[in-house]
Amino acid sequence: MTDRNLDGIRVLDFTRVLAGPYLTQMLCDLGAEIIKIEQPGKGADERALPPIGRGGQSGYYMMLNRGKKSITLNLKDPRAKEIVFRLAKRADLVIENFKPGVMASLGLDYAAFRKVKPNIIMCSISTFGQEGPYAQRVGYDIVAQAMSGLMWMSGFPDRPPDRCGTSIGDVNASAHALGAIGAALFYRERTGKGQHIDISLRDCLTAILETAVTRVTMSGGKDKPARSGCHHATMGPYGVFDAGRGRYVVLGALNSAIWARLCAAIQRPDMIEDERFKNPTLRAVNQGEVIAAIEAWLKTFDDLGEALAVLEKNDVPSAPVLDIEQLLQDPQLLMRDMIVEVDDPLQGKVKLPATPMRFSATTVVNSEPPPLLGEHNEVVLKGMLGLSDAEVAELRQQKVIGQEQEKVHA
Repeated sequence: MTDRNLDGIRVLDFTRVLAGPYLTQMLCDLGAEIIKIEQPGKGADERALPPIGRGGQSGYYMMLNRGKKSITLNLKDPRAKEIVFRLAKRADLVIENFKPGVMASLGLDYAAFRKVKPNIIMCSISTFGQEGPYAQRVGYDIVAQAMSGLMWMSGFPDRPPDRCGTSIGDVNASAHALGAIGAALFYRERTGKGQHIDISLRDCLTAILETAVTRVTMSGGKDKPARSGCHHATMGPYGVFDAGRGRYVVLGALNSAIWARLCAAIQRPDMIEDERFKNPTLRAVNQGEVIAAIEAWLKTFDDLGEALAVLEKNDVPSAPVLDIEQLLQDPQLLMRDMIVEVDDPLQGKVKLPATPMRFSATTVVNSEPPPLLGEHNEVVLKGMLGLSDAEVAELRQQKVIGQEQEKVHA
């Protein structure tokens, strides 16, 4: 397959670090042309984030910018803004994740783009949203986790709240933004109208709190959700179980049929009809005994694979907790092309995570390397806007655009 869902869509990408670049990476993998607009001489912030490999190349940057085009513009220069607006006339989307107000201070807010192209769609990602009492607060993913309720629910009850092991606020906001952009494109297709999309990291994390909010509102505040460690607070068994010797297994048995099969698997049929374990809520209330029984059984196996085979044979939802090296060798992950190898002009061949969407008629496979800083200055300015060699040279000499990064292959 070579067709892509978003072939023909052009994006002006003002994003940096994670939330914005992750979104535009997905759009790129779906077929959109991404023109990444970067600061001359420095580039987007993620170019400097670790791990740093050969040639000074950032693994963080490579992971988020495969197949994009890079141009460098000094956005404080009026001539650079003129170039941006000329590009906007030929674009479908503008995406940015600056602090609210920054794009307006540059004269590049939605109102300005709309004057140039009335049906353009702009997506802004920020910690708290474009308006409101917190809008001007600076923030990172960790701030959104703290203020969303997610961090309060993460960790163990006798310990401080935990940060999620990945920047889930950034990538969750990107995923919500992708859905919003799809809806906005469909709306434009029907009506001819563009619009401004406002995505907040905090909003997106609060939206995925499952029953925590409902527990408070339905109980009139009497139910106070809190951290429950490795196991679900209100349903059981559902959690992480210690199999001994540094090995861990997750499993869940939330209905009576799976609970009966689990009890048979761990050779504890007496627990099936025990009144203390008759439903998921009671099993959560009495989870100490449930956990002890499951972990005692797991620890009898020298080969954890044998225990997992028994659970699988009994149709108990379960899995080992994989470390990253194990993950990269997993046959299901590899079969689904979730690891993509790029040949980077600075670092050489590198394996990176791929976009997870799969379609029956189109592809998202993208093994193109990320762009060097300013690599596509001439491609965009000459090929797309029709500037002459002399005009491009003048812009470069006057530092409206930057020098292109040299390609020195590892």
